[in-house]
Amino acid sequence: MNAKNLNLMAWLLLGLAAAGCSRKLSLTEMHVGYSLLSDEIKNELKDVERSIVHISTKVQYRVETFHYLLQNGTLVADPRSPLRYKLDPNVGRNGITTEPDKKTLSGGGLILRVGHEPNRYTILTSSHLVSPDDTTDVYYLDEDGNETDILYARYIVTRTDIWVRGKSNWRAAATLLADDPTDDLAIIVSTTNNALGPAFKNPLGYDANLGWGDWVFLFGFPRGVKQMTGGWVSESPYRGTLAVDAVVRFGFSGGPVFSISRKDGKLAFVGLIKSVPRSTFDYIGYEGTLPVGSQLTVADLDKLVLRRQLLVEYGTAYFVAPKTIKQFMQLARAPLENANIKLDERYFE
Repeated sequence: MNAKNLNLMAWLLLGLAAAGCSRKLSLTEMHVGYSLLSDEIKNELKDVERSIVHISTKVQYRVETFHYLLQNGTLVADPRSPLRYKLDPNVGRNGITTEPDKKTLSGGGLILRVGHEPNRYTILTSSHLVSPDDTTDVYYLDEDGNETDILYARYIVTRTDIWVRGKSNWRAAATLLADDPTDDLAIIVSTTNNALGPAFKNPLGYDANLGWGDWVFLFGFPRGVKQMTGGWVSESPYRGTLAVDAVVRFGFSGGPVFSISRKDGKLAFVGLIKSVPRSTFDYIGYEGTLPVGSQLTVADLDKLVLRRQLLVEYGTAYFVAPKTIKQFMQLARAPLENANIKLDERYFE
């Protein structure tokens, strides 16, 4: 990058600084060959980063797979069945086989409060990360890849274990205290003698009027490793959220979003990462294990299955807007107080 382009980049980033902040906290200072962020901003990021924890949820399922009776390759209708078609009585138990399955959800959270003796951590995160749907239905696809109304399998949650990992890499169990699946917000509590991190002390940006052209910093845990990114804010087509053009991957759910406060120039908490646009990729795979390069035999054809892989559409992420978080915190006040957890009044104002 030549000097002209470097100067242009510097001026663009300078426009991100909050108006009227003077020298309280400037976003950029030219450190040629090193960093475009000022020392003040970098120190602020280091401070808030300590209050961000990794959250992983181990989900166990009972999977019920439905095997339908075929006559001349066609399903047999059964108007008395809720499935609408007859099951094959010679497979499993009356046409239904059952097996266990499991998966791990990974993301982040922000420590709101630390109680003592022992340490009791109150953490804000995403609902879908710690409270997955108790039942998920999977349907057959037609020849065009579109979902039909023929039920293939039902995933039923049998156990959910939430774990929190802090700066020291110690892991502690957590429980769900407050949950709002609609706005995708939740509060979990972890009681442990291990140090997970300090409570968040920086300002809350409930009144931040974020919109086109604002800059935000985002934290997450792709592959379980804490990482920071940033991007420009845009309007979102989804209620109670904002869009940002950051490169966000799986593992950023529940991660906090920060912007520079227009009041005092400090980093303020303004959102929680909710989702990234996704697409799917369908392919045919072998149900089992084969060495790479193996040639399939006729007998192997019965073990070919259609699989669907989720793909992240990089370049856009959605985060819960600050006013939506404020509303959730006000509704969560009762369950918090019932659990003898008293947060700073600022979380409800």
